[in-house]
Amino acid sequence: MKPAQPRELDWSWERSPGWRGQMDRVQRWRQRLSEAAGSSNTEATFDIALTFFINCYHLRDWLERSGEVPDAALVELFRNSTSLRICADLANIAKHYDLTREPRMTRQLSLAREYADPGTGWFGSDAHLRVLSDGNVRDVLELSLSCETAWLSFLRERSLI
Repeated sequence: MKPAQPRELDWSWERSPGWRGQMDRVQRWRQRLSEAAGSSNTEATFDIALTFFINCYHLRDWLERSGEVPDAALVELFRNSTSLRICADLANIAKHYDLTREPRMTRQLSLAREYADPGTGWFGSDAHLRVLSDGNVRDVLELSLSCETAWLSFLRERSLI
């Protein structure tokens, strides 16, 4: 692990709650995504979805840097969770535009709107936000819940929550 750059303060607000604070952010962003699901502001809902996946994936870094979870356990978690692998790719696409190193899935995924009958969709009122990955279609709300559940189960198994 690369050493950290010197800090302005020994301990600051963003680090005060440690990895638990990052887990709290993951849960708050998932809640915001659920609440925004019926909004007509599709761009905001899309932004919230990406923010959830970025924060969800970065929980891995927080746990690794805290030293409370061995890297091998995190590698195993992501190896066994398709949802978290998709999450990692979504976070990296949001940051880098394309996946050029270490994609978790065999093909680069895509986010898409799937149109539905008026009033039956959640993304606005006439569509669903979907992730297309390795020939499968996943609803973003269901994927976000699956990612959060995977983390909570992992943390409970290690008696961290």
